Amino acid sequence: MATRGNGSFPTITIDLVLDRLTTKDVLRGMLHSVLFHRLFGTVKPQTFEVLDVTMPGVSDVEMEQLVNDKVDAFWRGIEGGASRSGQVPLLPQPTSCRAHHPQIKITFSEKRPKKSWFQVYVGEEDVPWEQWIINAELRQPIGG
Repeated sequence: MATRGNGSFPTITIDLVLDRLTTKDVLRGMLHSVLFHRLFGTVKPQTFEVLDVTMPGVSDVEMEQLVNDKVDAFWRGIEGGASRSGQVPLLPQPTSCRAHHPQIKITFSEKRPKKSWFQVYVGEEDVPWEQWIINAELRQPIGG
């Protein structure tokens, strides 16, 4: 579902219901898919099999490590009970884990020159152009 966020950029929301055994794999696949479709420049594609679904991804050691680190930090926040107020930096906006409603936010932005009132250059600012929100409801597997 795409809506306009707080600013003038679109926000895409994905709601997932996951069992605890596959949560990390599904989140890795989702993050790779979003990044594959939104990264600019030349990307080397790869595919992931997640729950018998083939998902696209980016074949880049640094990107894979970043995704793995963020999913692992997200999982530690859920497992460690930091789900009330814990925040973990993610690509580049924070991942927040709230009680029973963990959420990952990915905000894509570009750097633009920041000017003062008199059109004097005073540095750069990040201007968001799109945000993805992945809501993950976790459930215990049947018989687990």
